Amino acid sequence: MNSDQKPKIPRTRKCPVCGSESWRIAYGEIMPNLQATMPKTVFAGCCILTEERFNPKTGRRERGTLDWECQNEACRHRWW
Repeated sequence: MNSDQKPKIPRTRKCPVCGSESWRIAYGEIMPNLQATMPKTVFAGCCILTEERFNPKTGRRERGTLDWECQNEACRHRWW
């Protein structure tokens, strides 16, 4: 990869809970013209949320900023 190329970030993922499509969460004031270029993104505004959870693999408590949100109305799982 040369310096002009950026690593690809997935636009969607499968929800680890229900398997539905999940979108990235974007924080900050993002202008409507830029939002239009990112149709599969959840725009969360300026409040950056952190959440605490227990890691199912290690059993340890973790804190993190939410990065993904499930688009299934019945699930809406959010994770980092």
